[in-house]
Amino acid sequence: MKVKAIGKPMAAGFAKTLLLGGLLLATLSSASAFNNLKPLHPQPSADMLKPGLAVTYYGAKFNSITQLLEWMDYEDGKPGEPIPMLNYQVGQGNILTTTATDLMGADIRGLINFDKVGTYTVMVHSNDGVRVTIGGVMIHEDPEVHADRFSEEIKLEISEPGWYPVHILYFEKKNTATLELYWDPPGPEEIDYVPASAFAHTGNE
Repeated sequence: MKVKAIGKPMAAGFAKTLLLGGLLLATLSSASAFNNLKPLHPQPSADMLKPGLAVTYYGAKFNSITQLLEWMDYEDGKPGEPIPMLNYQVGQGNILTTTATDLMGADIRGLINFDKVGTYTVMVHSNDGVRVTIGGVMIHEDPEVHADRFSEEIKLEISEPGWYPVHILYFEKKNTATLELYWDPPGPEEIDYVPASAFAHTGNE
């Protein structure tokens, strides 16, 4: 993976992570691979797509994704403004598209567009808990309270281009909030944020 260009907005944060005991370098030495992701069938027409990812928020104190799921079973959440892209490293600022700075869970749903056949390398950067499911397959989970932390490299083998369902569960307990999704598509591109153009939702998630 060409980590030297992980994205200009994240350059400082990436360097900081490298300095924290070499944890990211250790993470990058391993990888998970998935080749059974399923695209959405039928594929949505262009007029069905709305920009960004749909999100429902749950204001409460969570210590794990399991607690968030239990809360979701009994409490109705509040729909939020769609999330344009996953590029949030906000320190003690607002969590995603809410005005809250602490104690918030998010159920994020929509579509991600893999427009080429081949291997995509994906990385997730989170604080606190997160679970990422794409094409019906859970590709990453870091489910409890933790400081800013990158996933290992995640290899997605895409054999059919198109829109794939994406479902992300996320919570922030206190202090800093981070939720970022990076990819390195097939071809000469280097790793960077998944762009806003690759996300959409239909309102039926």
